[in-house]
Amino acid sequence: MEMPDTDCRAPLDLRHLPPPEPLLQIEQALARLPAGAVLQAHTPMLPAPLLARLEEAGWEYALRVLQDGSTIVAIRRPGQRAATR
Repeated sequence: MEMPDTDCRAPLDLRHLPPPEPLLQIEQALARLPAGAVLQAHTPMLPAPLLARLEEAGWEYALRVLQDGSTIVAIRRPGQRAATR
């Protein structure tokens, strides 16, 4: 999966939350994610525990690590195409 344009959907800004809150917030948002939608989340650091869970569950994702060490992760259900505008 390629990283979608960041302006196509505002990411969840989770940088201000202490661990494990970003992981929990992302999991809650994924549970409500409509078919074909892409969730973008801005985390304070590389979300390694989340990535392991995503891989285990078969979710597709793309990462962009920013200069400040924070990460934008785009997540899509496996086998679904992102919604087009």
